[in-house]
Amino acid sequence: MSWSKGSAVNDAPDNAQRDRQYVVSCDGAPETRFDTLDAALRQAAQAVTLEAFDAGDDADAGPAQAAIRVQIACVRPGQEPERDARPRWCFHIESHGGAAGGDGSELHPWDDWSEAADELARRHAAGELVLAPSQCLALVQRPVFSANRHELRKRVIEAAVRTVLMLITISLIVPVCVILSYLLVRAWPALTWSFIVQNPQDYMTTGGVWAPLVGTFYLVAISLLIAAPLGVLAGVYLNEYARDSWFTRIVNLAVMNLAGVPSIVHALFGVGAFVLFSGMGKSVLAASCTLAVMTLPVIITSTREALAAVPMSFRQACWNLGASRWQTIRTIVLPNSISGILTGVILQVSRAAGETAPILFTGAVFFVPVAEQGWEAYFPYGLHDRCMALSMHLFTLCTQVNGASDELQYATAVVLIGLVLAVNSTSIVLRVYLRTRKKW
Repeated sequence: MSWSKGSAVNDAPDNAQRDRQYVVSCDGAPETRFDTLDAALRQAAQAVTLEAFDAGDDADAGPAQAAIRVQIACVRPGQEPERDARPRWCFHIESHGGAAGGDGSELHPWDDWSEAADELARRHAAGELVLAPSQCLALVQRPVFSANRHELRKRVIEAAVRTVLMLITISLIVPVCVILSYLLVRAWPALTWSFIVQNPQDYMTTGGVWAPLVGTFYLVAISLLIAAPLGVLAGVYLNEYARDSWFTRIVNLAVMNLAGVPSIVHALFGVGAFVLFSGMGKSVLAASCTLAVMTLPVIITSTREALAAVPMSFRQACWNLGASRWQTIRTIVLPNSISGILTGVILQVSRAAGETAPILFTGAVFFVPVAEQGWEAYFPYGLHDRCMALSMHLFTLCTQVNGASDELQYATAVVLIGLVLAVNSTSIVLRVYLRTRKKW
């Protein structure tokens, strides 16, 4: 708070009648009576100023941080002022700056008490400020931008909403952390490097998860090679080339509906379309095509949303410069939407890695012998061979293998979850990096 020492109130003639007195009260201090309003204003300013200096030099302490209210009541000699009377005038003094030369209103308060006393004395001398008996005026000092009751209500509501949202977030995060911690504790005895690089042995009761892990990479990689180009190109066509007609609306509706179809339905489609009709049989290729069909609608949708987020003004600027539609898409639209497209694609990779039903009917197998080392250890499957997968392996351990230990089951689950988390983390990091390269 910035206070000016003393009062600068001029000795202007008082127009009040002698049958009137002015009672000054300030925050519980003893009341003082004066014969003129000028004297009351002068004394009020001096008293509050001295009180501020007595509070110390610390700007963060004392009356600077609290609202100070001075009330001047006009009464008859010997009459007591009304308690809790509504002021005829109420002026405000902002303690931390404010517009100099203000008029005392809510929008333009005065800077200090001396300035307020000078201005009110001038108004009284000019006849603009006259107090009749039983009337009073109030001077309120408060910090700049102090909250009124509406602002306080908004703050309370904001704090309540923030608390509720925080509790909801915690209620979602804490169970996930508890589950992951429980899995890690149960799987810790079996989580070794040899568990990762060894193949299942002794009818899957011992050994590791190398063969299912390689099979998962095969399925995810091939399905990504099929679904990503088709999904991105389809999204580009639907958003950039296709006209708004009943046909495109039907196609968009079909794509959105396919994104919500259960995976078991896609598995049955894969059996009919790829295993039987196309003659692929139960193989890596058939399972990968089924996963590609399952992830294709989401990739198309994410591509369309990423392309639609690019401002139309970018396209119009290129067209005005003579660029064709494909040049605009290739040089402007795709580079500015690549973060959203890649995020959708990578998230579908994590979904494909954790699916069991589509590969259970189309290409996954209970056990396939895989070499421990050499070239065959890294490329053990052909396109027309059946393969193992982590999700299928975990399902088999939990339901079909009697001699499998609990540590082995939990360790397999931790490896699968770690793979999904790694892919999702890669998506987040890539999205943040690509967003930093945007110019808008």
